[in-house]
Amino acid sequence: MKKIKSLICIILVGLSVSSCKDFLTLMPLNDIVLENFWTDMSDVESVLLGSYAALESGDCAKRMLVWGELRSDNVIAGSGTPEAIEQILEDDILSTSDYVKYKCFYDAINRANTVLHFAPSVQENDPNYSFGELKANEAEAIAIRSLAYWYLIRAYKDVPYVTEPSIDDTKDFFIGQTPFDTILNSLISDLEGIKMYAPNKYPTELANTARFTKAAINAMLADMYLWKGEWDSVINRCADVTKRKIEEYKEDLEKEGTSCMIDLYNGYPLIREMFQSASGARMGYAYTEIFGSGNAFEILFELPYGSGASNPFIGDFYGKKELNGGYLKGSKMASKDIWIQKYDGRYYQNIRSAKSDDDYIVKYVYESLEFDLTSGAIEVTNQRKFKNSVRNNSEPNWIIYRYSDVLLMAAEAQVLKAKELYGEAASTQRDSMFQIAFKLVDAVNRRALGQYSGGGYSAADYLDYNKYAVSPDAMEELVLDERRRELMFEGKRWFDLSRKSLRDGNTSYLWKKIEKKFDSSSSNAVRIKMTDLNALFFPIYKDEIKINDKLKQNPVYVEDEFIKKAE
Repeated sequence: MKKIKSLICIILVGLSVSSCKDFLTLMPLNDIVLENFWTDMSDVESVLLGSYAALESGDCAKRMLVWGELRSDNVIAGSGTPEAIEQILEDDILSTSDYVKYKCFYDAINRANTVLHFAPSVQENDPNYSFGELKANEAEAIAIRSLAYWYLIRAYKDVPYVTEPSIDDTKDFFIGQTPFDTILNSLISDLEGIKMYAPNKYPTELANTARFTKAAINAMLADMYLWKGEWDSVINRCADVTKRKIEEYKEDLEKEGTSCMIDLYNGYPLIREMFQSASGARMGYAYTEIFGSGNAFEILFELPYGSGASNPFIGDFYGKKELNGGYLKGSKMASKDIWIQKYDGRYYQNIRSAKSDDDYIVKYVYESLEFDLTSGAIEVTNQRKFKNSVRNNSEPNWIIYRYSDVLLMAAEAQVLKAKELYGEAASTQRDSMFQIAFKLVDAVNRRALGQYSGGGYSAADYLDYNKYAVSPDAMEELVLDERRRELMFEGKRWFDLSRKSLRDGNTSYLWKKIEKKFDSSSSNAVRIKMTDLNALFFPIYKDEIKINDKLKQNPVYVEDEFIKKAE
């Protein structure tokens, strides 16, 4: 009976959230739910899992990709690209576009707020629901809410900030935007206050990456501190993640011995790329574990799909089993310019170069990879003994945070901290920070190189510290380029470019990266638009502003809004 009751609640909560026109007109939860549902720990758990499910919805997950990748220098229009997607790729974004609707994230926020509202009273009345279990559930709910807001403020800058559930129809939920910095500070405060209560691990392996752990919360905090410009806090939160991953590595090594496929790269534990197959030494193991199997050692938090719950966007945006591409293709900047080392296997894990000008995206599309890179030439003709298993359906998990991302966050923070040091006396300290940053980047890079079947590499095959230590800008460029190589097509690149622009106070660096995407007829207009930092962000959906006159449109899109109203 309890299971039926829990399922009914999930349905009721879902209806109360999804039947409204926008998050500001959420209907109060059904009185039956309020009076009869919140009775014991299983009820809290049910709605908490519903909060995760809201993030996994097609609308949320799709926007994580669209908001974080489409405007970047990684992607261009592919096959059968819908007009709404082409407009974003061309930076001709309208406030009428479905992809600027943000209601789905407020659905997840409302569910998390509902858990936070009712869970304490359930704990008081259920003797089997301990205080520790309550705090762990609250940590998850706050992490879910924080992640939803984190996507919203990076995409829109200022958004309405609501921390109470829509269960009281006497409250006015028609509110204006809260400034980016105010929300960011609040998110950081919330996460720092509850991270100690989050579990290090769950009873099941799947839950360790599909639900928030301490390590996942620390990764999100490091990301937020990087935007905030608190370099020591970034470094400390990344160190917390590394400490936990080293503990897990030691546990795996003790259990698996010589068969353990995790190695230390400059002291940091990462899954090996090289493995021994029946045909000899091959590359592709780390890719298969991380993007094929899922729930891998390096994954800190991901949205899980499969077992009947299909990923809502990879097949459409990147491609299906026929390997003929999707709505997006890899840009020439992504498929050629960024690859500087002949043994970097990530090229084959991201791009499938055809004989034509098409460069298909294969990250997430391939379920497994096995290839020999002995000659080390990054050309399609060099895909020697290349084997892949392409998914029969679109079930790849969508990764939000993984360990190599964290290592590169720490590297960026070290470089930016060093950039703030001036004078002769600071040179030694600055060099030390550069060396730490390079060690972190080099760890990620060395894993990607694997080790070809003929033996080891020469020094020329690795990254050269002296090449990048010549200036803070050169070292920062190394970190950003390595982030691009490692995290390509994972919904990170536009946010990286935006963060850099806000830090610099201008979009010069960003424009140099993206200008090749645009033809001569549109390039100048986009360049002028991008001189305004507000252009880094999306417009508020026009219907939201019609419903709630307290909302203010992004000033870059005010003229567009005025024209649309006049029409």
